[in-house]
Amino acid sequence: MQLYKDLYYKLQHLEQYPQILPTARDVLVSLFSETLEHASEPPKTGILSIQEYSRDALSDFQRQEDEKVMDLWEQYLARRRAKGPREMFATKEEAKWWLVQSSPVKYVDGAWLGHINKITTPFYLRRIAKNAWQVLSEELGDGDIEKNHVYIYRRLMEAVEPRLPAGDDPDFIHPRHQLNEHDVWKAAVAQLLISLFPHEFLPEIIGFNMHYEAMVLSTLKAAKELKELGFDPYYFILHVSIDNGDSGHTAMALEVAMEFMELVKMRDGDAAAQQAWKRIQTGYILSKGLPTAPICPSFRKQILSPLQRKESFPRNDLEGEVIRIFKAKATVSQKIHCGSRIKFGGRTIAEWLAPRALESEQNQMEFLDALSNTKPWIYKGDSKSSKFLKELSWEGRMFGSFTQSEVYTIKEWIDSLGGGAGPNNPKFYWRFISKDEISSQKALQQQDIRADHPVYSPFPANSVFAQVLPSASRLPRATSIDAIVTPNLNIFFPLWFAHPCLLEHFVCIPAKTTSSTACSILRILRAQSGFSAENAMVAGMDEVRRSDSIGLVDLGLEMVRRSGFIEPACLKEVLQTWKSDFALFMLHLCKRPADNMGLLLGLTMAFVDLHDAISSSSTLLSKDSQRLLGGVAERERKNLDMCFQDLETTPPLFLDFCRGYHLGRAEIDRCFEQKSKG
Repeated sequence: MQLYKDLYYKLQHLEQYPQILPTARDVLVSLFSETLEHASEPPKTGILSIQEYSRDALSDFQRQEDEKVMDLWEQYLARRRAKGPREMFATKEEAKWWLVQSSPVKYVDGAWLGHINKITTPFYLRRIAKNAWQVLSEELGDGDIEKNHVYIYRRLMEAVEPRLPAGDDPDFIHPRHQLNEHDVWKAAVAQLLISLFPHEFLPEIIGFNMHYEAMVLSTLKAAKELKELGFDPYYFILHVSIDNGDSGHTAMALEVAMEFMELVKMRDGDAAAQQAWKRIQTGYILSKGLPTAPICPSFRKQILSPLQRKESFPRNDLEGEVIRIFKAKATVSQKIHCGSRIKFGGRTIAEWLAPRALESEQNQMEFLDALSNTKPWIYKGDSKSSKFLKELSWEGRMFGSFTQSEVYTIKEWIDSLGGGAGPNNPKFYWRFISKDEISSQKALQQQDIRADHPVYSPFPANSVFAQVLPSASRLPRATSIDAIVTPNLNIFFPLWFAHPCLLEHFVCIPAKTTSSTACSILRILRAQSGFSAENAMVAGMDEVRRSDSIGLVDLGLEMVRRSGFIEPACLKEVLQTWKSDFALFMLHLCKRPADNMGLLLGLTMAFVDLHDAISSSSTLLSKDSQRLLGGVAERERKNLDMCFQDLETTPPLFLDFCRGYHLGRAEIDRCFEQKSKG
């Protein structure tokens, strides 16, 4: 649980802790394997029963799942009408306990989509990513703080347990708050992890989204029983309504999955589509396999999650083989270890390996768990550094006591513990999706900031940031850009395609979206991605069906076509064709929004000036696109003005804002100056 608590905090402050990325990926793959192993045992049911994807099969499956929940809800209501007791909370105190213990998950509501729809997303996938990101936008209230799900739950906690800090506060994970429900922390961290690598694990994110946004019986029950006990149930009522299967998040998530599958099949063929389907199943099973709410003490004997019910041992084939080896060695070495003072898990080696000590499954499980948590003997995921394996090798004190195949099994077991997520074999996931295993070290070693996420490499020595930033302490009077002159496209195109990155990292973490500035930024991002203007209602499937949903990237591609160039497939291709240090500078800067808020907002303001100018250029855009871009700029400026009002009260941020604006305008103006001089 300490691992999960540490990850919970650090993943919400990733720019301060980028070194955790390898561990984060290891834990994610381990969780994939854990939940898949349990779900894959025969007979295969649920989503695994759909061996080959088809739109009809998936639609039927989702409808049947919804009908099951509705049938169970109807049965529950019948029991309650017959004077049956509450089935989630025995007392008001128990309900309060449940609400508080659930907070780690509720404070990351929407986080499973937090890093999706980045500018580094390949352009052919942007519609898929955008439709998934819309679910996140609605989870965050579409920029209306009163509708933000984390904000709503935070207000509930202020009434229930006022001393509980915000979810991204370092104090939130402190033991004093007694948030000790292991499965809740595990599920909360899974939400933060699944979103973290959106290019590598996009199908898994889509599958996770499909399950998580489906209706669940516990939400319906909680809404009813909390109201009966005098608690505000609106957070749960909201999820009942907004997740509906007709126009809400259930329908949206299903449509995203089906569009993605059909796109993969069309572009890459049946074999690629089958692998993509298995990966969607993986994400779905991860969400389904990790319960997001605790079970109240009064009901624990009656209700257990699938993972809790399966506490039999061994938990996988690899563990079974390791225990078989140790049991065999114990029978022939009963007295050899009597003099050893080494102790782990509160017992000596002699006590662990005493006659009949390893006969019960409970003792076997305790032995392996204790051994795997004993450094330096075992470093989880790192057999090379583990002293135990060294002692089994040449010149070690146990050399020869284990055969070559037994040593290999021990090595494989140690490596399977990668990230400390538990004794699950991460190879199960790779086998399930029929793909060669890629270690985290290798996967994260050669990432390219133009194509991958997240990348936290240092600024290049020759970057713009290494130069002295403008020292302006105020904004100049805005000067218009001469859009009559066609810009120097070698400078213009990399700036255009890269600059949507500037604000996209501000809304990755739900707990950080409950301020007026964050809400304004979310509305700016919606405008830049082509979402319709916000109103009092939720767009839901109406937005998915819109035909004129055109954002900055789409407009950039139109400008490329009208200028006679071949359309680029992704940002990396843009920056290979038109090199730009300034574009790379923006990509590096945007990864650290907490440190660079003022600069990023100032740069954004400079690019709004550019949007205004290009919306008047009939050379680069059609009349309809000019109109759309003008509308985007109007929405951006309105919301940036709100941000500016907040920044003015904080001199350092205001100064950075001014610097960012000057820096951005200088580079933008260079596009037009060089062209006009030429």
